[in-house]
Amino acid sequence: MLLCTATLLLTNGTVFGQKEWALQECVDYALQHNLNVKQSYLNTNQVANQVLHNKLALAPTVSGSAGSSYNWGRSVDPFTYQFTNEEIRSVNLSLNGNTSLFNGFELQNTLRQSKLDYLASQSDLKKIENDISLNVVSEYLQVLFAREQLKIYDNRVVESGKQRDRTKIMYDAGNMTRGNLLDAESQLATEELNKITAENQFTTATLNLVQLLELDSTKDFQVQEPKVDISSIEILSQSSEGIYQKALAHLPEIQSVDLKVNSAEKGLSVAKGGLYPRLSMYGSYSSGYSSAAQNLLGQPTPFNDQLKNNLAKSLGLSLNVPIFSGWSAHTSINRAKITVLNAQLNADITRNQVFKSIQQAYTDAVSAQKKYYATQKSEEALEEANLYADKRFNAGLSSSLEFLTATNNLTKAKTELLQAKYDYIFKLKILDFYAGNPLTF
Repeated sequence: MLLCTATLLLTNGTVFGQKEWALQECVDYALQHNLNVKQSYLNTNQVANQVLHNKLALAPTVSGSAGSSYNWGRSVDPFTYQFTNEEIRSVNLSLNGNTSLFNGFELQNTLRQSKLDYLASQSDLKKIENDISLNVVSEYLQVLFAREQLKIYDNRVVESGKQRDRTKIMYDAGNMTRGNLLDAESQLATEELNKITAENQFTTATLNLVQLLELDSTKDFQVQEPKVDISSIEILSQSSEGIYQKALAHLPEIQSVDLKVNSAEKGLSVAKGGLYPRLSMYGSYSSGYSSAAQNLLGQPTPFNDQLKNNLAKSLGLSLNVPIFSGWSAHTSINRAKITVLNAQLNADITRNQVFKSIQQAYTDAVSAQKKYYATQKSEEALEEANLYADKRFNAGLSSSLEFLTATNNLTKAKTELLQAKYDYIFKLKILDFYAGNPLTF
């Protein structure tokens, strides 16, 4: 995950100083601070820790022990095995080791399985990061749409105000009726209401993006106006099948399900290992001290001498052959086989879902392109119609209703064109994502 630029001044999550956020900055910041991403990262670390645990399980186990006891009354000397009524203090020291020589390759396959699980968890983390990135792009475009829509209604308030003033002048001059003036004032009030609604939509869109970035406040938060050229789009020259083949090579959800299939197959190998004998080697190294020990002269034997004299060593092999264990190994194998089949089905389901999603995204992008060009032509035609209606109204050749209808149709067309534009851009970004292209403008 990339770092945000150094010009971003943050203290306790609050943004100070006015700056414009680029799309890439928003994506990078979200990936650093999103809680779901952090949680998935912790899960990946947990799986990495399991890999280390399974790797160390292949090493021999060594343990040491030490004990001290104090006996009085009638007791048995732990080294001479003779009864005595003396007070005896004894010390026992031992070092024990054990290593598996053969266990049906369970430990080795368990390690391989955990490594595959770790790679799958990394892919799952990348999938979450991709989802967050797409959400950021969507919310970013919503902010841009809401901001441009607000500009439209802001201009409409200004133009409606000018039209009301012109109508009043003409009314005062006796060239227009009071009804025309009332219509102009009503239109101005309507445009002011539309502007308030647009302001609320812009505030909501900004808040949604800020919350997705895990920022504390929308104060001084602005996004950059991207330079988007949608006149020539290369991605639509490709087929949905071609984009799908590219997606198979890089989508983390595809990599994840394939890794989970391999992991399940290793799990089956682990379960089959339960049918094999176990061969292990063990050894020990021990000694001890007793206060009752004496030499031939009846003198107490020194501590160091006793440790040398009582030194014991052992080395052995242990073979365990499974004969009957309530079919536990066979049931484990059957469960593992089902897990493999389930993982394979999940892989097929995921591929099928990705293919359908790309087909739908491609169809949506083509439809959005057609809608954008159609609304563009409609907006251009209504722009001319509005200019013509304005001239006719000011010349007293048409009613205020005709003029206001033309004006409202133009405003509606401008809003629809904005919606079509940003919907088209987002649909193209979805296809770019599936094709492995960066989510940038």
